[in-house]
Amino acid sequence: MLSQIRIYTINKGEMHAFLKHFKEEVMVVHERIGLPIAGAWVNRPQNEFIWVRNYKDQADREAKGKAFQAEIAAAGIKLGANVAKMEVRDVEMAFAPPATRS
Repeated sequence: MLSQIRIYTINKGEMHAFLKHFKEEVMVVHERIGLPIAGAWVNRPQNEFIWVRNYKDQADREAKGKAFQAEIAAAGIKLGANVAKMEVRDVEMAFAPPATRS
């Protein structure tokens, strides 16, 4: 499995607007094209939004990337309006965590 860790520094005072945009527009597109978001976190002291999305393999990453861009363009969604800085790190899973017990 391949993953992307995405770290966005959000413009000061715009976190609420960014989170609304992400939830109502970006996540919807991800769901529509079958691109899983593994999790999302806010680091408020640093004004950071950190999220992870997963791919089966490199071919899946390329196909889902193209599908995402096409969906965003078709919907007229503007990305990055609240983002001051964006870091994207492609990573591979080193090992799976042990299963949690109930």
